Amino acid sequence: MRKPKNETRLDVAGLLAHGSLRGTTPLYLTPSGGLVESVVLVSQLEAIREVRPNTVVVLSSEMGSGGWLVSAALRHAWERRASAVVVAGSDYANATVGLAERLGVTLLATDGDPAALALALAAEIGAALSVVDAELVRVAKTVAKDANLADVLKTISRELDGVGLSLEYDGVEVASAGMPAREADEVITMEVGEANSAVHFDFTARVPASGVQNSRLVQSILEVSAPAVKAAWLLEDILSTAQAVPTAAIAALDADPDSSGARFEEKHRYLLNQLGWRDGLPYIAVFFRGGPEQDHRPGLTAVLRLLWRKVAVRSPLAEVRDGWLTLVPADDQDASTKIGKRIRTRLGPALAELGLVAGLSRCHEEAPPLTVIVREARLASETARSTGPGTVLSFGSLGVAAAMTFLDMDSVAMVAELALPRLMASPDRDVILTAVAVFLDHRGSVSLAAKSLNLHRNTLQARLNRARDLGVPLDVPSELLSVHLISKVVVGRSMPN
Repeated sequence: MRKPKNETRLDVAGLLAHGSLRGTTPLYLTPSGGLVESVVLVSQLEAIREVRPNTVVVLSSEMGSGGWLVSAALRHAWERRASAVVVAGSDYANATVGLAERLGVTLLATDGDPAALALALAAEIGAALSVVDAELVRVAKTVAKDANLADVLKTISRELDGVGLSLEYDGVEVASAGMPAREADEVITMEVGEANSAVHFDFTARVPASGVQNSRLVQSILEVSAPAVKAAWLLEDILSTAQAVPTAAIAALDADPDSSGARFEEKHRYLLNQLGWRDGLPYIAVFFRGGPEQDHRPGLTAVLRLLWRKVAVRSPLAEVRDGWLTLVPADDQDASTKIGKRIRTRLGPALAELGLVAGLSRCHEEAPPLTVIVREARLASETARSTGPGTVLSFGSLGVAAAMTFLDMDSVAMVAELALPRLMASPDRDVILTAVAVFLDHRGSVSLAAKSLNLHRNTLQARLNRARDLGVPLDVPSELLSVHLISKVVVGRSMPN
C-alpha cells in the first residue's frame, strides 16, 4: 500500500520501542517480534481460549499473582497464537520464563495497573485501525475508477505492493495480476459471484511469506475491492454478449438454404457489416464445445469469455446452440496454425479441466464464404471430441478423414460380424485385415503395400487370397470402400491403447 507500513501495522517490537508497551519489562521476547491486531484484559483463565490470533493478552493483577496461573495462561496463549502475554509484577520463577521460551510466546511484566495498560494499548490499536479504515476507503475509490477487469486486478495488486492476484473458476485461473504464485505464499481467498447465478469465482491473493503485508489487511482490501471486481466482470460479460450478437446470428443462419457463396453475403449484407466482415478479408473460425458426456453448465459462457481474452481480445465469443463460436481475422496463411498453438499454450489445461475441446477452420488461399469456415470449425470440434477434453484440432489437418467421426463404429463392427462371420472367427483375422487395409491404402498396389508392411510380395498376396477365401469381396469395386472402413475399424479396436 502507498502509506508507510508502520502507520497501519503494529507489532510488539515497535510498541516496546515507542508505544504503550514501552514501560513494561521483557521477561522473554520472541525473535519474530509478533504482530499486534487486538488486546484483551483477562481475569478468568478460560477467557484466553476465546481470543483471536495476534492478540496481546493482559492478565489482571489477580491472574498474575500465581505462577501456575501464568504458566497455564502461556499455554492457552500459545494455542491461540497470541502476540504476547503481559503480567503484573516482574518477580517470576525461571521455570515460568523458560516455559515462555519453549512455547515461543513473548512474556512481558508491568509494574503499573494492567487495566490501564490494556486501555492504552486498545486506544493505540484503535488509532491504527482508523488509519486502516481511511486507507480502505481510498483503495475502494481508486479501484472503482477502473472499468475493465484486467485494470481492476492490476490496481489492487499495485496497492498491495505487487502481491499476486487471481480470479479462478473451479480451479481454473481466468484472470490474474501481480507476482506469479510460489509454494511458500500465504493464500487468502474470498468468493465473488453474481446473485442468483451458478457462476462464482474465487478471488485469491498470494502473499509472500517473507513480505510485510498484514494478512487481515490484505483480506480487508480484497473485501472492499470485490464489488469492483464483480462489476468489471459483469460489465465485460454484458459488452461481450452484445458484441457477439452478430456472430451468434451468423451461426443461426448457417441452416439457411442460401447460406453459401455470394448470395448469402448479399442477402445478409447489413448483418455482415455489423459483424465487421469485409469482402476479401480471410477469417479463421474457432468453435468450442463440451465433451460427449458433458452437460452445458450454466454460466460457462462467462468463464470461457474470460479465458478467450488470453488468446484474442477483439474477437467476441458467441454462445450458440451446440457450443461457442468466434471469428478471428487471418493475417497470413499460417493463421490457423498460430491461433491453434496459442489456444493449446494458453488455454489447453483450462479446456481440459472444463471438459471442452476446440475446432478451427483451415486457411484458404482466397477468402471463402463465411458459412464455410463456420462449418469447418464445427466439424473439427466434433472430431476433437473423440480425442478427449483439451483437444484442439484444425480442419486443415483432417480433411475428408473428419468423416470417420460421424460413423457409428459399433454399427460398423456389427456389420463385420454379420457379413463376414468366417473372417471374424478366424484366429488370423487381425493379420489378414491389416494386410487388406494397407493394400487399399496403397490403391491396390501389392508391391507398395508389401514394402510398407516390410513383407515379401508373395507373403502379402497370400494373405489377400486368404481374405478372399474368407469372404472379403476384394474384387468388387463397389464394395471396396466398405471393406476399407471395416478393416480400419476392426484393426483399430484390436490394437492395444
